[in-house]
Amino acid sequence: MGKSFFELDKTIRLKIEQESELALQASKVSSTVEKYVLEALRLILDKYERPDLMDMLYTIIKELAINAVKANQKRIFFEEEGLDIAAAGDYEEGMQRFKLEFSDEMNEVYGRKALERGIYVLIILQHDASGLTVEVINNTPILSFEERRLREKMKKSMAYHDLAEFYLDNADNTEGAGLGLAMIVILLKGANIDPAYFRIYTLPDRTVARLELPFTDAFVSRRQASARS
Repeated sequence: MGKSFFELDKTIRLKIEQESELALQASKVSSTVEKYVLEALRLILDKYERPDLMDMLYTIIKELAINAVKANQKRIFFEEEGLDIAAAGDYEEGMQRFKLEFSDEMNEVYGRKALERGIYVLIILQHDASGLTVEVINNTPILSFEERRLREKMKKSMAYHDLAEFYLDNADNTEGAGLGLAMIVILLKGANIDPAYFRIYTLPDRTVARLELPFTDAFVSRRQASARS
């Protein structure tokens, strides 16, 4: 469970000095969340002399956090509207209505509802001299067909090196999440970072987006560590 922002404000510098894990928990992406993500990233990247990654990393984390928040709020919306999210007809109807009705005001209202129900997004930053691992976790799983769609979008985005080109080729059928995933892959390629270090997967009780960034050749990814064990 992530620390409160008040606790984080007192300990962030100490934790970074100790090469510990930082965790931020929220029910919506607010200016407070953005502030602490920026500060945490700045301190971590300055520590390892990689400020060049700042803009890219912040953009990616914000995109993933917004998508995770919307995924959580979407489930509350379906429940309140009496729609079965697992039924194809209800899903299409609910998604169309959710996209049309979503607004800053709705984000505030549903953020409070998510907080009351214990639904949250957790941003975890793990770092040492070899690299940085970012996880954005929401404690609701995605449906199997949603996961298939995500994997298809990820695979398609691998063929592109320019976001405008991707958008033009997919203008008729690109959802916000598809464009966001393409942006992440293209940003990583532009920074000469293997997009294979980025993955999204679901477990029975949560959905995880993970990005690993090597700082040195000594960095060992989670997949590499699992293969060695």
